[in-house]
Amino acid sequence: MCPGRYTAPVTAKRGDGSAPDPRLEAILAALCADGGRATVQRRIVVSALLAGPRHVTAEDLAATVRARHPDIATSTIYRTLEALDRQGVVQHAHLGHGPAVYHLNDTDHLHLVCESCGRVVEVPGSAYQAFARLLAEDYGFSVAPHHFAVQGRCATCGGQPEVAGRGGAVGA
Repeated sequence: MCPGRYTAPVTAKRGDGSAPDPRLEAILAALCADGGRATVQRRIVVSALLAGPRHVTAEDLAATVRARHPDIATSTIYRTLEALDRQGVVQHAHLGHGPAVYHLNDTDHLHLVCESCGRVVEVPGSAYQAFARLLAEDYGFSVAPHHFAVQGRCATCGGQPEVAGRGGAVGA
């Protein structure tokens, strides 16, 4: 809750329905630090984000929220995601040709996407350090690799041909 403002209590249950997620209040505090408010609607959106899958599109998050709270406007969900992105609480990434996905920015990681099966593999940000250093030293270019995924083939698919329509599918 933002200092000096009243909002009704909403607790975010973990994905398995257990105790409330302790990250909820910290995330709402970040929204307040950005000059925003911790409204009931924002609490519901953040709670759904915390309880949902690791990578979620704005459309999927909106469908989840609106299934239980049809009075929450889709624009509120998008504005909340934008504010969380600005604060560094979530990151959005393009895993392929579909819509961007959002995920909590709780670990420094990058995405690999299998062009054949659509599997998403998270790799530590350190995996890109040598490549980033090479680009900086040889080309004077500073990369921001978190925004896009690297496409390729996972170990399971290896040399199998790409399945039509699967490139960039979200598998995690």
